[in-house]
Amino acid sequence: MDSTNTAPLSPKWQFRFNFFNTYGAPNTPEFKAAYKELPFGQKLKINFNFFALFFSWIYFFILGMWRKALVVLAISIALGIVIQFLPNAVGRGLWAAWQVLLAITANYSYYREKTQGDTSFNPFSGLRW
Repeated sequence: MDSTNTAPLSPKWQFRFNFFNTYGAPNTPEFKAAYKELPFGQKLKINFNFFALFFSWIYFFILGMWRKALVVLAISIALGIVIQFLPNAVGRGLWAAWQVLLAITANYSYYREKTQGDTSFNPFSGLRW
């Protein structure tokens, strides 16, 4: 699928893809300026994925990003093991931060997979840091 053909996608994904096509990656000045102008609901639609928040690696796998899903699963297992040795509050905080990180990376990762053919194992490639 090329970057201008988003017809088989749902309207929500079309909106996200069109925004990424128009303004580029989340770390560009154009993206940041356009993102600031959006209302809160549209900011949330572009930058946050609730399915990825709750289903993490399963959602990546469902979207067809199986390489990224394997990495997310491996990191989740390792993090789960580490959390067992930490105080409960710290462990819950780390797990929540990990889930939020996945939720804010899923949309752009899917965009890169579909439009740029990014089939890497890195679920965080091309992001703002």
